[in-house]
Amino acid sequence: MKTLLERYLKKDWKLKLLSLVLAVMLWYTVFQIGEPKKDITVPVSVSNLPRSMVIMRLDPERVFITVSGRVSMLKDIKDRDVTVHLNMNGTKEGNTVFDITKANVTVPKGIEIVDIRPGTVRVVVDRIIEKKLKILPVLDKSSAGRYEIVRASPQYVVAEGPGKVLEKVTTIETLAANGDFRASEETINVGFNMGDLPHVKVRPDSARLVLKRHSGKETPWQ
Repeated sequence: MKTLLERYLKKDWKLKLLSLVLAVMLWYTVFQIGEPKKDITVPVSVSNLPRSMVIMRLDPERVFITVSGRVSMLKDIKDRDVTVHLNMNGTKEGNTVFDITKANVTVPKGIEIVDIRPGTVRVVVDRIIEKKLKILPVLDKSSAGRYEIVRASPQYVVAEGPGKVLEKVTTIETLAANGDFRASEETINVGFNMGDLPHVKVRPDSARLVLKRHSGKETPWQ
């Protein structure tokens, strides 16, 4: 038995020694480096927000996720393969800070979550209200010297949106009416200027304006 072992060790001993050295080096490399990692930027998604509420702010809107796994898997993983999810069920009006843990993150099978940055997300929620707003028709400056607005229909819209946005608002302007006007009377449909009304919807979403060639008299809308 000893003779057979001696023969085995002596035969191609240089190759055997080289194999042993390479195996030790490989083990040391894996031990020191560990599994490869990858950073992914993921948008924060929400669900189960009460229908009477609207999200005014999500800070931050994206978080950084560090994941680890086999090189072959990390090579093919995309940002869309990882999701960060917040359950807004029961959320009330105001500011709420949510902890982002591994339970909020979904990753492909075989991928491990190493780190989440930042670890919290601040959500600002407001209640939705409805309010009647008076329409203020606006005529483009290029047509103001030739035409005047004599009628707008409807005269009011119903606005639906965050209470803090609508509580002090009583009117809404149309987009500036303009065009290649030539007739003595023109009718045009225009939308509304929503620049100062974030997260607000209006019904109807447009107004019909009747314009008449300027007579020199003061328009009833001014």
